[in-house]
Amino acid sequence: MANARSSYVVGDRYETFISQQIKAGRFNNASEVVRAGLRMLEDYETRLESLRGLIAVGDADIENNNLFKYENAQELTNDVVKRGLERLNKKN
Repeated sequence: MANARSSYVVGDRYETFISQQIKAGRFNNASEVVRAGLRMLEDYETRLESLRGLIAVGDADIENNNLFKYENAQELTNDVVKRGLERLNKKN
């Protein structure tokens, strides 16, 4: 479907938004605006799918009683910070 052309009606609200984006110099034409929006939607759907997978893992952990238990809120906070720092260090 290379170079296939389709026509869609987006309504006055989005036509105005598209025009504003072009006038602001962010995009050269309506197709660029629509493609940017579709990329964002695709990224959103990918993240949503990933989060659903992580929720399923968490649900399974709860079912299997694979839990972290803390004596108080400070202990939980310390563990969250520690894990966050460990994840940051793995990225670097």
